[in-house]
Amino acid sequence: MKELTLKANHIDAVNKVATETATGNSFAQKLAFTKARITKLNEYRIERAISANNQNFAHVFSLIPLLIHLNHPALPAYVENAPQGIWHFELSEYQKHFLMSYSFDEAISAYHLENQADFDALYSMGSTGSITQTSLSDLDLWLCYSDNLTIEQYKLMELKIAKLQEWAKTFQVDINIYLMNPEQFKSQTYSSGVTDEHSGSAQHFFLLDEFYRSAILLAGKRLLWLHLHKNDYQNVKNNPEINLDEWVDFGDFSSLSTSEFFGASLWQLYKGINNPYKSAIKILLLECYAHTYPKTKLISKEFKQKLLSDASIQYHFDPYLAMLELVTENLISRKEWIKLDRLRVCFYTKAIEGEASKNWRSNDLKELVTQWSWSEEQTALLLNRQHWKIKQVMNHDLMLVDHLLQSYRNLIHFARKFHINPSIMTNDIDILMRRLYSVFESLPGKVSLINPKISSNLAEQNMTFIEAKEGSAMQAGWYLVNQAPKSQYDSENRYVHYNKNPIKLIAWGYFNGIINANTHLHTISRNLNIEKLRQFITDLRLSFPIQAPEMTNDDLHHPNEIRNLVIAINLAQDPTQDIPNLPKKVHQSDLFNFGNAQKPLVGSVSIIYRNVWNEIRTQHFEGDDAILKALKLVSNRIYQSSASPRSVNVFCYSKRLRSQLREFVADLVHKCITIQTGCVLQTTELDTLKIAGKTWQFVFNKQTIGLKQIEEQAVENSENIANDVVVKEKALEKIKREFPYQISEFASEGFLQFFFEDNDNNSFNVYVVDERNSVESYYNCSGNKEEKIRKINRSLNEKRLNAEVSSAFGSFNYPQFYQIISPNNEICIVPYQSRQHLDYLAQQNN
Repeated sequence: MKELTLKANHIDAVNKVATETATGNSFAQKLAFTKARITKLNEYRIERAISANNQNFAHVFSLIPLLIHLNHPALPAYVENAPQGIWHFELSEYQKHFLMSYSFDEAISAYHLENQADFDALYSMGSTGSITQTSLSDLDLWLCYSDNLTIEQYKLMELKIAKLQEWAKTFQVDINIYLMNPEQFKSQTYSSGVTDEHSGSAQHFFLLDEFYRSAILLAGKRLLWLHLHKNDYQNVKNNPEINLDEWVDFGDFSSLSTSEFFGASLWQLYKGINNPYKSAIKILLLECYAHTYPKTKLISKEFKQKLLSDASIQYHFDPYLAMLELVTENLISRKEWIKLDRLRVCFYTKAIEGEASKNWRSNDLKELVTQWSWSEEQTALLLNRQHWKIKQVMNHDLMLVDHLLQSYRNLIHFARKFHINPSIMTNDIDILMRRLYSVFESLPGKVSLINPKISSNLAEQNMTFIEAKEGSAMQAGWYLVNQAPKSQYDSENRYVHYNKNPIKLIAWGYFNGIINANTHLHTISRNLNIEKLRQFITDLRLSFPIQAPEMTNDDLHHPNEIRNLVIAINLAQDPTQDIPNLPKKVHQSDLFNFGNAQKPLVGSVSIIYRNVWNEIRTQHFEGDDAILKALKLVSNRIYQSSASPRSVNVFCYSKRLRSQLREFVADLVHKCITIQTGCVLQTTELDTLKIAGKTWQFVFNKQTIGLKQIEEQAVENSENIANDVVVKEKALEKIKREFPYQISEFASEGFLQFFFEDNDNNSFNVYVVDERNSVESYYNCSGNKEEKIRKINRSLNEKRLNAEVSSAFGSFNYPQFYQIISPNNEICIVPYQSRQHLDYLAQQNN
């Protein structure tokens, strides 16, 4: 073997099969040989999984099959009338002792359930039993069922699965159980959209590749594809020597195409949000597969070839080591040494997560490190990761993000190069793109959040905020230093973070957990003293917590509207401290227009908000028009007819007139929000304001806030991409017509969005909203929507492929498609081809 061969005593009870089983040439003899070999391998993987984990894991791992097979009121996770029974289930000794501990003999005598076996098989897959399975690893299970399961039974089983997950959680074990119908899987019928654990239509064959190379049979029927040579599998229906009712068949890879690379790479990037190291390995595997296209060798096929060989096998049978081996060979052949180093770092870090006890895993990892010629310092650094502080974590986070995005861009380039039409459904693309946008997209004012999987505690003992003025030796702005003033530290790394204004630095430190209640804060600034800073961080802590609420797909289907809002008045600039003899009370109309100089008493407005996509955004305004800009921003981030933010807090840090300024600004902010959300009747005007000698009036209009309406043009004169694709050769007459106002409430800045609206004459209208929320309307279009969507994607891909790399790959702005429907005569917008859209069409047809 090559670099990753393990010691013989770690490999292989399976080699005995080669001598213990007569191989012969008949189909029955070959099948018996393969069954025996896979059985040995299965036992070996189960033994590795249990021996490398704690007793809690062993308990859950051993009992899950029993609790699925036997749904009894005396046992955990019971659900009345839920499906039960796994084909030809046999109790293990551990399961027998468990049942005896519940002191009811009925279960032992009834475990066969001869007349009920609702499930064909239960498989574990993924990292189970591999070198990367740790105490923090999820247990992923495929529960296979046939078409005999009714909708009611399916729902009851979903409830039982939820209870099983809760039960496992009491033992600190995370399990994911997927209800898998092999026939639906083969036909690529997706019963679920994208969730945190379900890839929806993002991947099919790559998921099957992982399943086949890592599957461990816990109960029930064997996998057909894994046991048969290619010709035997393709002709299995005509083979009288095999009873298909005794097998589970998820299909083969005969129709594997490049169309899945796009969705699979999106999915891995998405999974990288919570599992960065595992995703970093898998996305490199996808890149390796793409690089060897069209001669791609799937690991599962190589694995199967070895299993079916009657030669003595010298192979580790570890799916993660198989990935490492294949990607290593590919990177070495391409001389990509930086990627190779990153691969090894990610692999080793994934394998030591939660590692404490010494077992076969720690010994095998030590061998790998020796083969890589790593120093003791390198391994010690990674082993000490949970104690890293901010500089180390920032560098590591930058490496992870760069690694994931670089591989993603390479895969997108591959997809565009081969003019691939993605197989992923449009509504799944929308969810993935918006989630990736919310995490990875770098935008002005957006706070970058460091991946919490790197280190759980980033809190620093001392943090100093330093203000540099124009004309000083340093670039003007604010610097954050993780040291106390006048302390000794490395001059080359003298600051941790820089920004032009302090609000983004404070938000970055707070939301990344660098500043906590025990951090000693310091300032070197004339405007922001330590009392102000401490008070603001306390107010921030009381306003909304660091931990974001759980985000749902429904949240992602909405614009990224404000959920929690904090506004800080005069935090960075305070005019009240520079005005002599300022009275204790000022008339409200003079707060923005004080004295003969007509100067506002608001010098700065700092805004921090968390939106429904869990992004942290900041904005800072200074000068006479700071309050105007702040109110305009709030108005444009509160979408019309949407719900009000969950919390709105206005704080003032003036030396004088603090409560007056806070109350007046809070009242203005409240008016902006209530007008935008439709909570007041007068939606056209806000009170007149006199600011710095000028009179201002706010006007609110459905068509002008957030969206700009463009008058309909003839097709020949339009430069829009929809020009050639949506309406094609047919020129449209000029029509003055408003687009549905619901689009203005739904559209999100930063995305190219297409909205379809069906007409009574079988034609449809298309409203195209660009990244700046400008709208173009096309009426009475004809043809097939799916074909037009493919052409839009292809046309955009070609444009981006020819563009500069920086602009072509700078965002996750993949076109998003929606359908305007009117259930119960109320217009609403849903993702195109989503469950809501398809259900609506079905009702219309009935």
